[in-house]
Amino acid sequence: MILEDTRQQAGKHNNVERYLAQTGIPWARQALYVGDYILAHDGRRAVDTKRNVLELIHDIASSDHERFARECERARDAGIRLLILTEEQLPPAGLNAWESPRNKQGKALTMMKPETLRRAMITMSAKYGVQFRFCDARSTGRLVVEYLTLGTVEGVAI
Repeated sequence: MILEDTRQQAGKHNNVERYLAQTGIPWARQALYVGDYILAHDGRRAVDTKRNVLELIHDIASSDHERFARECERARDAGIRLLILTEEQLPPAGLNAWESPRNKQGKALTMMKPETLRRAMITMSAKYGVQFRFCDARSTGRLVVEYLTLGTVEGVAI
């Protein structure tokens, strides 16, 4: 059984719920210590999902950074391997080629450069042991299950 954190906005990742239902994997909502998803019988691994690169940037480089860093620290201190799975396919050239979406006036929604984000992710990986992966949203459910059950995951790494 997979547990989904109750603090996760209901319906935010319907794609994960659909995958679990289609594959017959039971799931329930429960407050989790870290992450958005864990196995009910094995809390050694957790997955924290991000809707897109902008949400990841918000967690890494805004006022939410302290909250996000505390979650990564809690996972490390508890011996939980945390995967940050961002639901956005990167350009073929990788994260450094990512460009911020723009508003109607053409202004970038973030000024953070991809290289700066990549360096921050590398630092957080080294400091807290978290892994970062990017994927197409259609594969999120499968990747969550693979990571939680097998401890490995495909998807584009930093």
